[in-house]
Amino acid sequence: MNGGERWVALVRGTDRPGTLTALTSVFSTRGVSFESLATGAVDGDAGTIAVTFRASARRQQLLVRTVERLSVVRSVEVRSADDPAVRAAGVVRMPDGVGFTPPADADVRWSGDASAGQPVLVEGSLADVTTVVADARAQGAAMTATVIVGL
Repeated sequence: MNGGERWVALVRGTDRPGTLTALTSVFSTRGVSFESLATGAVDGDAGTIAVTFRASARRQQLLVRTVERLSVVRSVEVRSADDPAVRAAGVVRMPDGVGFTPPADADVRWSGDASAGQPVLVEGSLADVTTVVADARAQGAAMTATVIVGL
Protein backbone atom coordinates (compact mmCIF):
# COMPACT_ATOMS: atom_id res chain seq x y z
CA MET A 1 0.00 0.00 0.00
CA ASN A 2 1.61 3.27 -1.09
CA GLY A 3 -1.05 5.77 0.00
CA GLY A 4 -1.92 7.20 3.35
CA GLU A 5 -0.17 9.29 5.91
CA ARG A 6 3.52 8.75 6.67
CA TRP A 7 4.16 7.28 10.14
CA VAL A 8 7.20 6.57 12.32
CA ALA A 9 7.15 3.76 14.86
CA LEU A 10 9.79 2.97 17.46
CA VAL A 11 9.42 -0.64 18.50
CA ARG A 12 11.30 -1.85 21.56
CA GLY A 13 11.80 -5.61 21.22
CA THR A 14 13.68 -8.40 22.92
CA ASP A 15 17.11 -9.29 21.59
CA ARG A 16 16.51 -12.77 20.29
CA PRO A 17 16.23 -14.54 16.94
CA GLY A 18 12.90 -13.92 15.24
CA THR A 19 12.04 -10.50 16.69
CA LEU A 20 12.63 -8.63 13.45
CA THR A 21 10.94 -11.40 11.45
CA ALA A 22 7.83 -11.22 13.65
CA LEU A 23 7.65 -7.44 13.23
CA THR A 24 8.09 -7.50 9.46
CA SER A 25 5.52 -10.28 9.15
CA VAL A 26 2.83 -8.10 10.76
CA PHE A 27 3.38 -5.41 8.14
CA SER A 28 3.75 -7.71 5.13
CA THR A 29 0.63 -9.77 5.87
CA ARG A 30 -1.36 -6.52 6.00
CA GLY A 31 0.02 -5.21 2.71
CA VAL A 32 2.12 -2.40 4.18
CA SER A 33 5.69 -1.82 2.99
CA PHE A 34 8.40 -0.06 4.96
CA GLU A 35 9.81 3.20 3.66
CA SER A 36 12.72 2.53 6.01
CA LEU A 37 13.65 0.14 8.76
CA ALA A 38 16.66 0.51 11.05
CA THR A 39 17.79 -1.29 14.15
CA GLY A 40 19.47 0.48 17.03
CA ALA A 41 21.98 -0.72 19.56
CA VAL A 42 20.89 -3.39 22.02
CA ASP A 43 20.66 -2.20 25.62
CA GLY A 44 20.55 -5.15 28.01
CA ASP A 45 18.23 -7.70 26.48
CA ALA A 46 16.22 -5.31 24.27
CA GLY A 47 16.78 -3.15 21.20
CA THR A 48 14.91 -0.51 19.26
CA ILE A 49 13.67 -0.84 15.70
CA ALA A 50 12.68 2.35 13.86
CA VAL A 51 10.12 1.87 11.07
CA THR A 52 8.68 4.43 8.67
CA PHE A 53 5.66 3.48 6.59
CA ARG A 54 2.55 4.86 4.90
CA ALA A 55 -0.96 3.86 5.97
CA SER A 56 -4.34 5.30 6.81
CA ALA A 57 -4.87 6.23 10.47
CA ARG A 58 -7.11 3.18 10.86
CA ARG A 59 -4.56 0.77 9.38
CA GLN A 60 -1.78 2.35 11.47
CA GLN A 61 -3.81 1.70 14.64
CA LEU A 62 -4.42 -1.92 13.58
CA LEU A 63 -0.72 -2.42 12.91
CA VAL A 64 0.29 -0.96 16.28
CA ARG A 65 -2.25 -3.09 18.19
CA THR A 66 -1.04 -6.21 16.40
CA VAL A 67 2.65 -5.42 16.95
CA GLU A 68 2.01 -4.71 20.64
CA ARG A 69 0.57 -8.22 21.02
CA LEU A 70 3.75 -9.91 19.80
CA SER A 71 5.49 -11.72 22.65
CA VAL A 72 8.88 -10.30 21.57
CA VAL A 73 7.70 -6.66 21.73
CA ARG A 74 7.96 -4.61 24.90
CA SER A 75 6.60 -1.29 23.65
CA VAL A 76 5.54 0.62 20.55
CA GLU A 77 5.49 4.39 20.12
CA VAL A 78 4.10 5.80 16.87
CA ARG A 79 3.72 9.34 15.55
CA SER A 80 3.02 11.09 12.31
CA ALA A 81 6.26 11.65 10.40
CA ASP A 82 5.27 15.34 10.22
CA ASP A 83 5.21 15.66 14.02
CA PRO A 84 8.06 18.04 15.02
CA ALA A 85 8.84 15.67 17.92
CA VAL A 86 10.09 13.06 15.42
CA ARG A 87 13.80 13.86 15.32
CA ALA A 88 16.26 12.79 12.67
CA ALA A 89 19.83 13.19 11.53
CA GLY A 90 21.03 13.21 7.97
CA VAL A 91 24.39 13.07 6.28
CA VAL A 92 25.03 14.74 2.93
CA ARG A 93 28.19 14.30 0.90
CA MET A 94 28.53 16.48 -2.15
CA PRO A 95 30.89 15.94 -5.07
CA ASP A 96 34.39 17.37 -4.53
CA GLY A 97 34.44 21.15 -4.72
CA VAL A 98 30.67 21.56 -4.51
CA GLY A 99 29.39 23.55 -1.55
CA PHE A 100 26.11 22.92 0.17
CA THR A 101 23.97 24.90 2.57
CA PRO A 102 20.60 23.67 3.80
CA PRO A 103 17.60 25.65 2.47
CA ALA A 104 16.83 28.73 4.56
CA ASP A 105 13.30 27.50 5.36
CA ALA A 106 14.58 24.25 6.93
CA ASP A 107 14.89 24.59 10.71
CA VAL A 108 17.99 22.43 11.19
CA ARG A 109 21.38 22.48 12.84
CA TRP A 110 24.22 21.51 10.58
CA SER A 111 27.98 21.16 10.57
CA GLY A 112 30.67 20.33 8.06
CA ASP A 113 32.08 21.93 4.94
CA ALA A 114 30.89 20.17 1.81
CA SER A 115 33.18 22.21 -0.47
CA ALA A 116 36.19 20.88 1.49
CA GLY A 117 35.05 17.32 0.82
CA GLN A 118 33.56 16.89 4.28
CA PRO A 119 30.18 15.28 4.87
CA VAL A 120 27.57 17.66 6.24
CA LEU A 121 25.66 16.47 9.31
CA VAL A 122 22.11 17.84 9.50
CA GLU A 123 19.90 17.53 12.61
CA GLY A 124 16.28 18.51 13.16
CA SER A 125 12.74 17.30 12.69
CA LEU A 126 12.32 14.40 10.26
CA ALA A 127 10.31 16.66 7.95
CA ASP A 128 13.06 19.30 7.80
CA VAL A 129 15.91 16.78 7.49
CA THR A 130 14.02 15.03 4.67
CA THR A 131 13.67 18.40 2.89
CA VAL A 132 17.39 19.11 3.25
CA VAL A 133 18.40 15.66 1.99
CA ALA A 134 16.05 15.97 -1.01
CA ASP A 135 17.54 19.39 -1.79
CA ALA A 136 21.06 17.95 -1.61
CA ARG A 137 20.09 15.14 -3.99
CA ALA A 138 18.68 17.70 -6.42
CA GLN A 139 22.02 19.53 -6.27
CA GLY A 140 23.97 16.36 -7.12
CA ALA A 141 24.82 14.85 -3.74
CA ALA A 142 27.17 11.90 -4.08
CA MET A 143 25.73 10.30 -0.93
CA THR A 144 22.89 10.94 1.50
CA ALA A 145 21.53 9.11 4.52
CA THR A 146 18.79 9.80 7.05
CA VAL A 147 18.15 8.09 10.37
CA ILE A 148 15.40 8.55 12.98
CA VAL A 149 16.99 9.49 16.30
CA GLY A 150 13.96 9.78 18.55
CA LEU A 151 10.33 10.65 19.16
